[in-house]
Amino acid sequence: MSESEHPAPDQKPDEHVTSPHVHGHSPDHGHDDAGPNVSTYFKIFGVLMAVTTVSFIANLLVRGGAISAQTSFVVILSVAVFKSTLVAMYFMHLLLDWKKVFIMIVPALVLGPMLVVVLLPDIVLAWHNVTTP
Repeated sequence: MSESEHPAPDQKPDEHVTSPHVHGHSPDHGHDDAGPNVSTYFKIFGVLMAVTTVSFIANLLVRGGAISAQTSFVVILSVAVFKSTLVAMYFMHLLLDWKKVFIMIVPALVLGPMLVVVLLPDIVLAWHNVTTP
């Protein structure tokens, strides 16, 4: 152990002091934290609030008779899909960890519809055999 790696007298022996010349780079070398910073989260929060307002306006326009219920449904559904994608990408960190999570998500996206297709005959037969009183 070199002299720069020994703990100072007031430090515990298990505490390790890193100096720039021990690891070959300085602490201000530009290693940023992985992931979005706080300002990015606030920007995303603002976008989520704005598109939520669009959903409420679409609902109010239907009640006022300005647009049809189908148009409002498409707008609100589009907003919901956009918001869920935004939340998944940033707050659930899928934007950064996509390569790691890809191997888990893709099989689930394939197996989910396959499960529905496999169980569909049982569901249809169960509804067919139900008698109404």
